[in-house]
Amino acid sequence: MKKKESAANVLYETAFAEYGSALEMLAACKQAIKVREVLGFFEHARDEYIHTKKFLSILKKQGGNLSNIVARKYKFVHIGALKKGYVSEKGYLIETKKMKDFVAYIYTNELIAEDEFSKILKYFEDDKESTDTIHSIMKDELRHHGMARKYFLKYYPFIQPYQLMIYKYREYLHNKGRKFYFKNFQILEKLFTPIYFFVSYLVSLPLRLLNQKEFSRINKNLMDISSKSLL
Repeated sequence: MKKKESAANVLYETAFAEYGSALEMLAACKQAIKVREVLGFFEHARDEYIHTKKFLSILKKQGGNLSNIVARKYKFVHIGALKKGYVSEKGYLIETKKMKDFVAYIYTNELIAEDEFSKILKYFEDDKESTDTIHSIMKDELRHHGMARKYFLKYYPFIQPYQLMIYKYREYLHNKGRKFYFKNFQILEKLFTPIYFFVSYLVSLPLRLLNQKEFSRINKNLMDISSKSLL
């Protein structure tokens, strides 16, 4: 059961990553000026939306092997991309990065994504349909990487290989940091939620002793009530 839940969690997070990437590419499409760039970003966004749908489809099938209580944890809500850090609250990357850095982000993240997907495959060794779907997504990611590489060679021919390597490890560490932050946030939430409810309960005890009839507004002229009144 642990392996099945672990697989569901990986699919859940990957779907958010793909959805976040789709939003980033769509934002880049809106910012682009050249027709070729607009089409390139749009097609990339479309692919990422399709990937999101495919991962959620596999997740839905996987959810049939889990209890209802556990399965509810993996309900996909779009705002989760923001809460989990797949999209920054500061704005889309195309708005906060230079074009060179943005394309470097695509170049490196597509490779990282392809590596991550190869790890996901181990959960579905006995599921040919799911493995075929993931393999097709991996091909798309490599194609996106190739397009970003082609863009780099055309517009930034003096970029050195070691610079791209730095970009890759920087994004790799960023992804690890985001996952670490969210994991610890979940632990803190589990720790402090019972404390919050307990404190709320203690605060409510004195309120039970209050005579609620004094707070009734029936047949009262609200204009005559003092501004310092609790009402």
